[in-house]
Amino acid sequence: MENTKILLLDDREENLISLKAILSRDDIEIYSTTSANEALRIVWENEIAVALVDVQMPGMDGFEFAETLLSNPKTKEILIVFVTAISKETTYAVRGLKTGAIDYLYKPLDPYITNAKVDSLIRLARSQKEIRDKNKLLENYATIILNSPDIIATVEPETGNIISVNPSVEKILGATPNHLVGTTILDLLVDPVNSSLREVLVKKSYIGGETNVVEDRFFGRLRQPVWLELRIMYKNRLLFVNLHDVEKRKAHERALIDAQSQAEKARKVKEAFLANMSHEIRTPLNGIIGLGNLLSATQLDPSQRDLIDMLRQSSGSLLNILNDILDISKIDEGKFSIIPTSTDLRVLGKGIIDLMRFKADEKNLKLSLIKDDRLPECVMVDGMRLNQILLNLVGNALKFTQTGHVNCKMELVSETQMGHKIKFSVEDTGIGMSDEHLANIFSEYGQASENISHQYGGTGLGLTISQKLVRLMGSELEVNSRSNEGSQFFFTLILPDANEKSIEIKPSIAFQDLPPFTGKTVLVAEDNPINALLLKKYLKTWLLDTTMVLNGKEAVDALRERIFDLIILDTRMPEMDGFQAASFARNQLMVKTPILSLSATVLPEEVQQALESGMNDTLSKPFEPEKLHKKIAILLKEDDQN
Repeated sequence: MENTKILLLDDREENLISLKAILSRDDIEIYSTTSANEALRIVWENEIAVALVDVQMPGMDGFEFAETLLSNPKTKEILIVFVTAISKETTYAVRGLKTGAIDYLYKPLDPYITNAKVDSLIRLARSQKEIRDKNKLLENYATIILNSPDIIATVEPETGNIISVNPSVEKILGATPNHLVGTTILDLLVDPVNSSLREVLVKKSYIGGETNVVEDRFFGRLRQPVWLELRIMYKNRLLFVNLHDVEKRKAHERALIDAQSQAEKARKVKEAFLANMSHEIRTPLNGIIGLGNLLSATQLDPSQRDLIDMLRQSSGSLLNILNDILDISKIDEGKFSIIPTSTDLRVLGKGIIDLMRFKADEKNLKLSLIKDDRLPECVMVDGMRLNQILLNLVGNALKFTQTGHVNCKMELVSETQMGHKIKFSVEDTGIGMSDEHLANIFSEYGQASENISHQYGGTGLGLTISQKLVRLMGSELEVNSRSNEGSQFFFTLILPDANEKSIEIKPSIAFQDLPPFTGKTVLVAEDNPINALLLKKYLKTWLLDTTMVLNGKEAVDALRERIFDLIILDTRMPEMDGFQAASFARNQLMVKTPILSLSATVLPEEVQQALESGMNDTLSKPFEPEKLHKKIAILLKEDDQN
């Protein structure tokens, strides 16, 4: 038998110790606390049967506590006994009984009386619980039967007469329950003589206690035949028959197929939206990053150089937001993977602080990296995704902190057989969150509250993608927060040692310092004027003889007139897109020139479409000029070898 749960509530710890000693026995489970609020949490989370409550307590006294339990349907059945040393007066006792108590114990407690009363209350509580459970079970059964979509009937075995039937019979067969009671169930059959049900009744195959499952045709609404599956059980000298509409089940199956089709359609709509959004954002973003690259190649004083660096950092942040949206979609569809590589956590942390320093300086906040001296030199972890998580958390902390500091911490918790157990946390002294708001922070495209979204802005994606990434790494992103006192987001990873040091990232080369392609000609189709300007600037700097056109149709016209060493086509253009232009050039004009696709989406379907249309390689926007130069060099070299 399950132990009976008893709550002891007294503001003095010594009284609780005394009560525990008196009530020590194997068949009860004792919960004790000196706080009324903690006691409310205990009764809410546990099925407490008996509560021994001190009357006089600071804050919420025993009467108020009892009234609170009595007012809640979940706790009103708890048997309350007041433990008091104040008064034995009748008026005092009456007040306690009115608040829901059923008895009193007076201090100093007599162990024999206390044990006897508690023992009787335990028996009473168990009896009441058994009655409540049985009543609830009966209510549940009645609810199931009355609301079941199937016909459920009790039938007399010898005659086949219907004793009772639920309301579903009217919906399926078109007959009211009152009309059917007393009639034989065989009269409802289309062919009672040759029915499977009649065979069960005649042979009494139900006697063995096993469930008989047969199918028969019944007269339905408007006397139209309907196939029903019958499950026949014999108990207490009665037949319990469940009649299920097989045709309805098939309709449900068709509905499920339709629902699956709708879900697939919604998924494709979502993919199309993400592809269009990616294109519309990446195209101008490529212009922003490119203009930053062009400006960085000019003569700048130190302050201007800092502004350019901040411009590039901001555009990088915008690109991260876009990637977050696409990453969420990939994770939800199971197309996302974590790839551990050798990573130096100290270098990773320093990079995050350096990148976010300007945001902290704007608000005069102290931004610090606190790293454990015992951290291993290099570990195996997906450094890019870990960087993404911590960047999101630090950025979030800076956004919601007006004064004080933000700390990014890396602590070695312990050593395990699997590797180093390392805790990553971001702490701030910001606005914090209430318990109510904490429930919403990890929801997609949502924030703690509308007021916060309005005041501080943001997409609400950072914590969502961070949680999903942390889970993919085998952990859980957790949060401790108090309103107006700040927040702490943290997670723990077990990371093995790396067999080799992390590869140092070589600094990128300025586009004007890259080697030229002297004497080579290139045709570029790009409808966006800023991106066209950037491409023209890059290509001319590399001494490429460049011809610019606005769409695929103009590119095809240019290819009719002359031969180029390289063709660069944007994929999405008016009149004729890049895919159509490449296909026409290959199949109609028989052009052998290498073609490079420029796309503002990163979906694998578009990469495949580019290759199938005849393009040799692809480059996604926004791109760094160094990557474009590398692609051009490879394509021109391959063309020369052919």
